[in-house]
Amino acid sequence: MQQDGGGFRNWDICRLVLSCLPSKDLLQMACVSKAIAEQAFKERLMRPIRLRTYEQLSSFHRFVFSGDSASRLACVRTLILALPLYKGPLSVTSRDQLARMLDGCRSLQYLEVQWYSRLIQEDPRLPGIVASLTELRGFYARRTECTSPTPELDSEPLTIYMALPSTLTLLCLPRIPAGDTAVTLLRNLATTQTRLTQLSFSTSRFAPLNASFRSVTSLHLTLAKEYPRVRDIYRAFPSARDVRIDWKSPIYLHSPSGADTAARRLAEEDCHDGNVWRSLDVLSASFEYLCIFALTCPVRRLVLRDLELGLWFWSDQAVELISRLRPRQLDVVVDCRTPMDFPVPIDPRIFVNDSGSSPYKLTHLFAKMWFQPGNRAPDTDNTIVRISSHLVLGPSAHSRLRSPQSMFRKVLSVSQVELFRLDLHDAGTIADNWHRLHTEGPTGYQRKMAQCLMHIDLFAVVRALVDCCPTLRLVVINLDAEPDDKYWRVERSGGQVAIQEVGPYTGRRLVAEEEERLFGLRE
Repeated sequence: MQQDGGGFRNWDICRLVLSCLPSKDLLQMACVSKAIAEQAFKERLMRPIRLRTYEQLSSFHRFVFSGDSASRLACVRTLILALPLYKGPLSVTSRDQLARMLDGCRSLQYLEVQWYSRLIQEDPRLPGIVASLTELRGFYARRTECTSPTPELDSEPLTIYMALPSTLTLLCLPRIPAGDTAVTLLRNLATTQTRLTQLSFSTSRFAPLNASFRSVTSLHLTLAKEYPRVRDIYRAFPSARDVRIDWKSPIYLHSPSGADTAARRLAEEDCHDGNVWRSLDVLSASFEYLCIFALTCPVRRLVLRDLELGLWFWSDQAVELISRLRPRQLDVVVDCRTPMDFPVPIDPRIFVNDSGSSPYKLTHLFAKMWFQPGNRAPDTDNTIVRISSHLVLGPSAHSRLRSPQSMFRKVLSVSQVELFRLDLHDAGTIADNWHRLHTEGPTGYQRKMAQCLMHIDLFAVVRALVDCCPTLRLVVINLDAEPDDKYWRVERSGGQVAIQEVGPYTGRRLVAEEEERLFGLRE
């Protein structure tokens, strides 16, 4: 207990209460007393700080240096700098404010900077300041994609990334030009960043490094133009458990090019020679690229992105792909906006396959569905039809079949899915990096769509899923612009089915238990 002014206050309880308040309420605590106001300010500073304009930079600088600046800046843990450098150079005042503020953040743990190389050109002091942040654990150098790059902004002095502190566990770099400089940079990082566990970078060509990031377990690689050898990626990141690969060039499975065929042949050779991971926890890529990538190791969670035509269209390739990877969890993104004339049912072997030398079964199914309901609010029956037709049959199947739910039931009834997560999103809410950095909270359109989704009877949707899948134990639904997921627990006994909605705390605990089952025991 501590005495302050008019009475005793337990500051541990006070800080606990403050940690539960939203940011706007924290600022109102300044009206209570000077002592509580200072505690509220420190609590706010420990949350992510985003500076998007020069006015915000000036205001934040004035705030932290108006009191005990050392104490206040020591509270800053996460700093995101998204200053509009594309509009023009920094003023002398802004440069000094930024350098002084960043130099005082001695406890900073995560730093995200937009146009980092441009900032270096504006103020050469910054690399030395960043290198002196001994508590820094994550560094994210971001590029804005909504503005047309100029030669000045597009140039990346790669040597600045060699001066980063060696305490990093997370590092995200912008596009690295292919060539000897990129290889030199990655070799240097492999030697100096020995604590790194998460690495993300983009390059047009991935060349052999002759060096290994042995501590990296999470890899996000963006590629274009030339297929890398599987063995080169594996040798550079032998400890990777979570691998995400974005491929920027188009791949046409119905008429593969000579480069596609040659890349798949080399990938098959690498897998046959054992130059691949023994297993992966997560593998995320486009369906087309994974068909070329030709991995054969078991994957616990398979994330298929950019699935424009759907698994129902590529059934033969999908069965071959999933039979090679044998995932327990499958994540798919389904675009329900554009009707297409391919009402072909999905192959049930995608969900469970007892044939062959490596049988598998999917127990966790996550589906993210983009849709545009039009000017009227989507009703419950229409939503169920969309889930049935788009996920299993194809976007226009419900226009030809009287009851797509019957085919949905037929496919899922032979599956052994235990957890089904369904994310319902409107296509207009797909947020890019610029929107995430420069806006806060839902837009007016998102709020309108959230109101439309409120008309859906979610229990009826859950009931339809449970009726289709006899092994389902847990259903999770996420609605656009809703802060919390909705959870339903399914219990079966004596031929009776009981569906119970549970709160967010219990629901998150159940999902955590499922993830422990999925990832807890590794091969």
